[in-house]
Amino acid sequence: MPDDPIHVTVPPSTNRSLPTWVDCHRSRWYDESDRVTRPDGLVVAHPMRMLFGLAADFNQFRFERAAEDAWHLGLITPADAWDYLDRHRCRGKDGVSTMERWLEGSMPRNRPTQSDLERVLLEALRRRGLPEPAVQFPLVIGSGEVIHLDIAWPDIRLAVEPGAAWWHGGDHAQRKDQERDRACTEIGWMTLRFDETLRAEPDAAARQVQRIHRRRTADLRIVRDTAR
Repeated sequence: MPDDPIHVTVPPSTNRSLPTWVDCHRSRWYDESDRVTRPDGLVVAHPMRMLFGLAADFNQFRFERAAEDAWHLGLITPADAWDYLDRHRCRGKDGVSTMERWLEGSMPRNRPTQSDLERVLLEALRRRGLPEPAVQFPLVIGSGEVIHLDIAWPDIRLAVEPGAAWWHGGDHAQRKDQERDRACTEIGWMTLRFDETLRAEPDAAARQVQRIHRRRTADLRIVRDTAR
């Protein structure tokens, strides 16, 4: 959040002197419902109005990072975004297609992506042209517990778990991750883990996942053909 200038959106009829550090935007589609008055009296944009504004200004990757962060913080949900977009899409605004592409992937989910590292790897996987994976895929393991896999291809039972050291830190957390991976293996899943080092070369990590995805697909095809 830059300290200067502060961006303010007002109705086109507004005519008042403003400080030099205010960048004033007069908009015909200004809506009172887009305003939120905080307990301290400060009037700010509703999170959905802010998100729609980012959709117009950001590229797809930056916008999706912002949208997933807002969802993770409990500020919005994909259902909120869909309703808001449905009310405003016909007014000729920028950002509609950007938000629609995010909603295509987020509406089937009930959880946001869990880390920025996960989003970095997802973007790299898309650049490689892999089939679109499920995100936060719910999986019932042998104990009956439901876990959520960060990135998954259920058809070939392949999962990818990007986790920074600070995110999955400590011996206890690492043991839990290992137990979880073994539980997935028991029911036929392969789990690939990447730590923070993938951030330096996400495309290299994506290439490796792509090779494993191809091999996994080929191996399972052989098993299925043999079973026939």
